[in-house]
Amino acid sequence: MKKFLLILLSIILFNSYSHAGSKWGKGELKLDSFVVDKFIEYVKGGHSQTPYLFAVSKDGWGYNYYYCSAGAQCQGGAEQILEECQRYSKDVECFLFARKRTIKWKNGINPGKGKVSKISSKSSAEEIRAKLTELGFLGTTNLSSTSSDSTSKSSTTKKKIETKKTVKKYELKGDRALALSWEGYDELIAGTLKFDEKNYKGNINLSLPNNDGTCEGNYILQNNGKGTWNLSCSNNMGGAGTLKWKKDGAVTGAGRDFNDKKIKFTVSKKS
Repeated sequence: MKKFLLILLSIILFNSYSHAGSKWGKGELKLDSFVVDKFIEYVKGGHSQTPYLFAVSKDGWGYNYYYCSAGAQCQGGAEQILEECQRYSKDVECFLFARKRTIKWKNGINPGKGKVSKISSKSSAEEIRAKLTELGFLGTTNLSSTSSDSTSKSSTTKKKIETKKTVKKYELKGDRALALSWEGYDELIAGTLKFDEKNYKGNINLSLPNNDGTCEGNYILQNNGKGTWNLSCSNNMGGAGTLKWKKDGAVTGAGRDFNDKKIKFTVSKKS
């Protein structure tokens, strides 16, 4: 009986390990310049946040990332970040690109571990771009010169430009009241959301009930008024999720914390 249990446990652990391994990216990948900018932002961290996971769509145009509270030991989140990344990328499959500041995506150049794959938090934007180029993630993808390929590339480029024009419609700046419900807290949590849409991002600040501490975070706006948010708290808690920006300026968001508890919030409309 003991031998059977040991065999069964080994099978379960092997299957779990294999499934987790399938989340990491492999093969040729060229990152879009906008994704590179966001990866640099991720590597730099800030506001008591450290990089945790960075996901990329296999076409190199979509991304999503999670921060972790400084000093916290974050675990899990791989399934959620990949689901969100694929949704933002219009169902283009996503894989994990980096864990913390180590690029794990294997492409025949990058080993996915060791000093060669790790980026220092002190690296400048130029040094990070140079590292991505060195590891084969920047540069022109080898495409055949057939007319069909040229047409496809031209069409994709045009679509990308149109998407960015859509995002620019959301240019807001100022403070708004925020109401947040966090599973485990009986009362609603009040805070503020600071907007600065010229850079397609903003900041979140709020205090937790029962003197549990304060939280800081940020959001990044995607096309069509959709985006992502993450939150890091002084009590080593935090969370991440998605948001939707409405035309009247109101915002709704949802996600989960590091213990998989639900978080929902709303932001007031334009005054």
